[in-house]
Amino acid sequence: MIIIILIQYIMISIIIPTYNSERFMPALLDSVFKSEFKDFELIIVDDCSTDGTVKTVKNYPVRVIQLEKNSGPAVARNIGVKAAKGDIIFFLDSDVIVLDGTVKEVYDYFQKNPSANCVIGICSTEPLNKGFVPKYMAMFEYIHLIGTKDSKVSVFAPRCGAVKKDFFEKIGGYNESYKGADVEDFEFARRVNKTDSITLDTKMMVIHKFATFKQASRNYFKRTVMWVHLFFREKRLDNAGPTAPSNGIAALCAFLSFLSLFFIPFEKKKKNVFIILLIIFLLANLKWWNFMRKEAGLSFAVRALFLNYFMGLNIMTAAMSAVVSYLFHERGQGVKI
Repeated sequence: MIIIILIQYIMISIIIPTYNSERFMPALLDSVFKSEFKDFELIIVDDCSTDGTVKTVKNYPVRVIQLEKNSGPAVARNIGVKAAKGDIIFFLDSDVIVLDGTVKEVYDYFQKNPSANCVIGICSTEPLNKGFVPKYMAMFEYIHLIGTKDSKVSVFAPRCGAVKKDFFEKIGGYNESYKGADVEDFEFARRVNKTDSITLDTKMMVIHKFATFKQASRNYFKRTVMWVHLFFREKRLDNAGPTAPSNGIAALCAFLSFLSLFFIPFEKKKKNVFIILLIIFLLANLKWWNFMRKEAGLSFAVRALFLNYFMGLNIMTAAMSAVVSYLFHERGQGVKI
């Protein structure tokens, strides 16, 4: 008896938005093109770079689309999708390196799961750049993505995420009202989740450049404001990533415990309040703290706890700002900072 197995042919379009990314592109493109899997096209959408990005990428077999006006990654990705010939859109950020087997895994995932529409990969716990804060950020994101039920997550990360082209177009692509690298991926994920689920595939992995302390503080503040506005409109929490409920609880406890310190000299009972809030803060952070302690050592984990406490103060300050701006100024339109 002859058994005929029909395998659906699919093509992958890799889309990378760039802006002054010259220093990252050789390592990224080398990592993509050394893949044994070759059935893909690679589209670079350059958002008016002023450095040598375009000249650098033209040394590789890529399609280059140069925007006439600096428009942000949401617009760049949408334009890349319109130009794509592939059935599967594989988004990458410009500041990553793709690990061996990742492009093939994108292909394999959709072959094995023909009804799936959307999948994301994960970033290595070793960041592309050195330093305590980037390492903390990489490990923090990693541990907050893994371990969800059936690997279903409510977030979509275009630094390493794939989606069927027809599904992407059906739900309207990225919201182009977001001009920066803000929360356009969170907003996109919410529209995905209205009709389908997003799966995490840890075999899809990149090494990503994470923020320094100054960058992280600024980014957390700005994105918290925009995320809170998004939450008020959608009334929906995330089950994974930095916006998971446990992180919100930890940030709130950090902020309230810090405030309680100012009342202790006047009311001794506030000391007990401070201790209780600190215990809740520690419990909310226990999962990632144990992970960092085992992977990077006790000293690293203790430093990470202090950094997380500070970030909690930053996040809650931003959240309060978001509530005020939402109620009195923006009314759900998304704040511009």
